[in-house]
Amino acid sequence: MNSNSEVSYGARIGNAEKLVAALQNFNNYTPIKPEYSINAYNDLITSIKSQNNDVASKKQSYSLAVEKRKQVYDLKINAIKKLLSPINAAVKVSFGRTAKEATDVASIIAKIRGANIKSKKTANPDEATVSQSYQSFNSKAQFFADLIANLSNFGTDYTPANSEITITELNNRYNDAITANNDVMNNFTQFVQNNKVRIESYNTLSQIGIRIKDSIKAQYGNNSTEYNLIKGLKI
Repeated sequence: MNSNSEVSYGARIGNAEKLVAALQNFNNYTPIKPEYSINAYNDLITSIKSQNNDVASKKQSYSLAVEKRKQVYDLKINAIKKLLSPINAAVKVSFGRTAKEATDVASIIAKIRGANIKSKKTANPDEATVSQSYQSFNSKAQFFADLIANLSNFGTDYTPANSEITITELNNRYNDAITANNDVMNNFTQFVQNNKVRIESYNTLSQIGIRIKDSIKAQYGNNSTEYNLIKGLKI
Protein backbone atom coordinates (compact mmCIF):
# COMPACT_ATOMS: atom_id res chain seq x y z
CA MET A 1 0.00 0.00 0.00
CA ASN A 2 1.64 3.21 -1.18
CA SER A 3 -1.19 5.57 -0.31
CA ASN A 4 -0.68 7.90 2.64
CA SER A 5 -4.38 8.42 3.33
CA GLU A 6 -5.68 7.85 6.85
CA VAL A 7 -7.69 4.87 5.54
CA SER A 8 -4.52 3.33 4.14
CA TYR A 9 -2.65 3.93 7.39
CA GLY A 10 -5.41 2.22 9.35
CA ALA A 11 -5.50 -0.74 6.97
CA ARG A 12 -1.73 -1.19 7.21
CA ILE A 13 -1.79 -1.20 11.00
CA GLY A 14 -4.68 -3.66 10.89
CA ASN A 15 -2.69 -6.02 8.67
CA ALA A 16 0.36 -5.68 10.91
CA GLU A 17 -1.80 -6.70 13.87
CA LYS A 18 -3.10 -9.68 11.88
CA LEU A 19 0.50 -10.70 11.24
CA VAL A 20 1.29 -10.55 14.96
CA ALA A 21 -1.83 -12.57 15.79
CA ALA A 22 -0.79 -15.22 13.27
CA LEU A 23 2.76 -15.39 14.60
CA GLN A 24 1.46 -15.92 18.12
CA ASN A 25 -0.34 -19.05 16.93
CA PHE A 26 2.51 -20.51 14.87
CA ASN A 27 4.37 -23.41 16.43
CA ASN A 28 7.85 -22.36 17.53
CA TYR A 29 8.26 -19.23 15.38
CA THR A 30 11.95 -18.35 15.63
CA PRO A 31 12.93 -14.82 14.53
CA ILE A 32 16.39 -14.56 12.99
CA LYS A 33 16.83 -11.01 14.34
CA PRO A 34 15.52 -9.41 17.55
CA GLU A 35 13.52 -6.80 15.60
CA TYR A 36 11.62 -9.62 13.87
CA SER A 37 10.32 -10.94 17.19
CA ILE A 38 6.65 -10.80 18.10
CA ASN A 39 7.26 -8.46 21.03
CA ALA A 40 9.44 -6.06 19.03
CA TYR A 41 6.95 -5.85 16.17
CA ASN A 42 4.08 -5.40 18.59
CA ASP A 43 5.97 -2.55 20.28
CA LEU A 44 6.47 -0.90 16.89
CA ILE A 45 2.74 -1.16 16.18
CA THR A 46 1.93 0.42 19.55
CA SER A 47 4.39 3.25 18.88
CA ILE A 48 2.87 3.94 15.46
CA LYS A 49 -0.65 4.02 16.90
CA SER A 50 0.56 6.71 19.29
CA GLN A 51 2.08 8.59 16.35
CA ASN A 52 -1.25 8.36 14.52
CA ASN A 53 -2.94 10.04 17.48
CA ASP A 54 -0.26 12.74 17.59
CA VAL A 55 -0.62 13.48 13.88
CA ALA A 56 -4.42 13.64 14.17
CA SER A 57 -4.08 16.07 17.09
CA LYS A 58 -1.61 18.29 15.20
CA LYS A 59 -3.81 18.29 12.12
CA GLN A 60 -6.81 19.34 14.20
CA SER A 61 -4.78 22.13 15.84
CA TYR A 62 -3.74 23.35 12.39
CA SER A 63 -7.37 23.31 11.20
CA LEU A 64 -8.49 25.28 14.26
CA ALA A 65 -5.70 27.81 13.72
CA VAL A 66 -6.83 28.32 10.11
CA GLU A 67 -10.40 28.92 11.31
CA LYS A 68 -9.21 31.39 13.95
CA ARG A 69 -7.26 33.30 11.30
CA LYS A 70 -10.40 33.53 9.16
CA GLN A 71 -12.26 34.94 12.13
CA VAL A 72 -9.60 37.57 12.84
CA TYR A 73 -9.19 38.70 9.25
CA ASP A 74 -12.68 38.29 7.81
CA LEU A 75 -15.49 36.87 9.93
CA LYS A 76 -15.62 38.31 13.46
CA ILE A 77 -17.69 41.40 14.17
CA ASN A 78 -14.46 43.38 14.57
CA ALA A 79 -12.51 41.51 11.87
CA ILE A 80 -10.11 43.61 9.81
CA LYS A 81 -12.28 43.24 6.72
CA LYS A 82 -15.32 44.62 8.54
CA LEU A 83 -13.46 47.64 9.95
CA LEU A 84 -12.36 49.03 6.59
CA SER A 85 -15.64 50.67 5.55
CA PRO A 86 -16.17 52.37 8.94
CA ILE A 87 -12.57 53.68 8.83
CA ASN A 88 -13.08 55.00 5.32
CA ALA A 89 -16.30 56.72 6.34
CA ALA A 90 -14.76 58.24 9.48
CA VAL A 91 -11.88 59.78 7.52
CA LYS A 92 -14.24 61.23 4.91
CA VAL A 93 -16.33 62.78 7.67
CA SER A 94 -13.23 64.35 9.24
CA PHE A 95 -11.51 65.61 6.09
CA GLY A 96 -14.06 65.53 3.28
CA ARG A 97 -14.63 63.02 0.49
CA THR A 98 -12.12 64.52 -1.93
CA ALA A 99 -9.43 65.47 0.59
CA LYS A 100 -5.98 63.94 0.09
CA GLU A 101 -6.22 62.34 3.53
CA ALA A 102 -9.38 60.53 2.42
CA THR A 103 -7.96 59.43 -0.95
CA ASP A 104 -4.75 58.17 0.69
CA VAL A 105 -6.73 56.08 3.17
CA ALA A 106 -9.01 54.80 0.40
CA SER A 107 -5.93 53.75 -1.58
CA ILE A 108 -4.52 51.72 1.32
CA ILE A 109 -7.90 50.13 1.97
CA ALA A 110 -8.06 49.13 -1.69
CA LYS A 111 -4.69 47.40 -1.29
CA ILE A 112 -5.94 45.49 1.76
CA ARG A 113 -9.03 44.37 -0.11
CA GLY A 114 -6.95 43.55 -3.17
CA ALA A 115 -4.81 41.24 -1.08
CA ASN A 116 -7.77 38.92 -0.54
CA ILE A 117 -6.63 35.32 -0.47
CA LYS A 118 -8.39 32.81 -2.67
CA SER A 119 -9.39 29.96 -0.43
CA LYS A 120 -8.23 26.57 -1.61
CA LYS A 121 -9.90 23.91 0.47
CA THR A 122 -7.97 20.67 0.70
CA ALA A 123 -7.84 17.91 3.28
CA ASN A 124 -4.06 17.63 2.92
CA PRO A 125 -2.50 21.04 2.26
CA ASP A 126 1.10 21.01 1.08
CA GLU A 127 3.99 23.17 2.23
CA ALA A 128 3.90 25.42 -0.85
CA THR A 129 0.18 26.18 -0.49
CA VAL A 130 0.42 26.96 3.22
CA SER A 131 3.54 29.09 2.75
CA GLN A 132 1.90 31.09 -0.04
CA SER A 133 -1.18 31.63 2.11
CA TYR A 134 0.99 32.72 5.04
CA GLN A 135 2.78 35.30 2.89
CA SER A 136 -0.54 36.59 1.51
CA PHE A 137 -2.02 37.09 4.97
CA ASN A 138 1.20 38.78 6.10
CA SER A 139 0.92 41.17 3.15
CA LYS A 140 -2.63 42.04 4.15
CA ALA A 141 -1.48 42.63 7.74
CA GLN A 142 1.33 44.90 6.53
CA PHE A 143 -1.09 46.99 4.50
CA PHE A 144 -3.26 47.22 7.61
CA ALA A 145 -0.22 48.40 9.60
CA ASP A 146 0.35 51.06 6.92
CA LEU A 147 -3.26 52.15 7.34
CA ILE A 148 -2.85 52.45 11.11
CA ALA A 149 0.33 54.51 10.67
CA ASN A 150 -1.50 56.80 8.27
CA LEU A 151 -4.40 57.29 10.66
CA SER A 152 -2.00 57.89 13.57
CA ASN A 153 -0.40 60.74 11.65
CA PHE A 154 -3.74 62.54 11.63
CA GLY A 155 -3.42 63.02 15.39
CA THR A 156 -6.51 64.49 17.02
CA ASP A 157 -8.12 65.02 13.62
CA TYR A 158 -8.89 61.28 13.64
CA THR A 159 -11.19 60.77 16.62
CA PRO A 160 -13.85 58.27 15.50
CA ALA A 161 -17.01 57.81 17.52
CA ASN A 162 -16.83 54.06 16.82
CA SER A 163 -14.59 52.64 19.56
CA GLU A 164 -13.67 49.64 17.39
CA ILE A 165 -11.71 51.81 14.96
CA THR A 166 -9.67 53.87 17.40
CA ILE A 167 -5.89 53.63 16.97
CA THR A 168 -5.59 51.52 20.12
CA GLU A 169 -8.15 48.99 18.96
CA LEU A 170 -6.74 48.87 15.44
CA ASN A 171 -3.31 48.07 16.87
CA ASN A 172 -4.92 45.28 18.87
CA ARG A 173 -6.49 43.88 15.70
CA TYR A 174 -3.12 44.07 13.93
CA ASN A 175 -1.44 42.13 16.75
CA ASP A 176 -4.26 39.56 16.67
CA ALA A 177 -3.76 39.16 12.92
CA ILE A 178 -0.01 38.59 13.16
CA THR A 179 -0.48 36.11 16.01
CA ALA A 180 -3.21 34.22 14.16
CA ASN A 181 -1.14 33.95 10.99
CA ASN A 182 1.95 32.78 12.88
CA ASP A 183 -0.14 30.21 14.75
CA VAL A 184 -1.24 28.71 11.43
CA MET A 185 2.34 28.30 10.26
CA ASN A 186 3.56 26.97 13.62
CA ASN A 187 0.78 24.39 13.84
CA PHE A 188 1.28 23.32 10.24
CA THR A 189 5.02 22.91 10.80
CA GLN A 190 4.39 20.66 13.81
CA PHE A 191 1.88 18.63 11.80
CA VAL A 192 4.36 18.16 8.93
CA GLN A 193 7.19 17.18 11.26
CA ASN A 194 5.08 14.62 13.14
CA ASN A 195 3.70 13.22 9.91
CA LYS A 196 7.22 12.82 8.50
CA VAL A 197 8.20 10.75 11.54
CA ARG A 198 5.04 8.67 11.10
CA ILE A 199 5.76 8.00 7.42
CA GLU A 200 9.26 6.81 8.31
CA SER A 201 7.82 4.53 11.01
CA TYR A 202 5.34 3.04 8.54
CA ASN A 203 8.18 2.37 6.12
CA THR A 204 9.99 0.52 8.91
CA LEU A 205 6.80 -1.38 9.73
CA SER A 206 6.47 -2.42 6.10
CA GLN A 207 10.10 -3.48 5.68
CA ILE A 208 10.13 -5.53 8.88
CA GLY A 209 6.80 -7.08 7.87
CA ILE A 210 8.39 -8.23 4.60
CA ARG A 211 11.36 -9.70 6.48
CA ILE A 212 9.07 -11.52 8.89
CA LYS A 213 7.11 -13.02 6.00
CA ASP A 214 10.37 -14.09 4.37
CA SER A 215 11.39 -15.65 7.68
CA ILE A 216 8.11 -17.58 7.83
CA LYS A 217 8.65 -18.85 4.30
CA ALA A 218 12.20 -19.91 5.18
CA GLN A 219 11.21 -21.60 8.45
CA TYR A 220 7.98 -23.33 7.47
CA GLY A 221 8.24 -23.61 3.68
CA ASN A 222 6.84 -21.84 0.63
CA ASN A 223 3.72 -24.02 0.53
CA SER A 224 3.17 -24.17 4.27
CA THR A 225 -0.11 -23.24 5.93
CA GLU A 226 1.74 -20.68 8.03
CA TYR A 227 3.14 -18.82 5.03
CA ASN A 228 -0.12 -18.96 3.09
CA LEU A 229 -1.91 -17.34 6.03
CA ILE A 230 0.30 -14.26 6.07
CA LYS A 231 1.79 -13.80 2.61
CA GLY A 232 -1.12 -11.68 1.33
CA LEU A 233 -0.99 -9.15 4.16
CA LYS A 234 0.01 -5.77 2.72
CA ILE A 235 1.66 -3.59 5.33
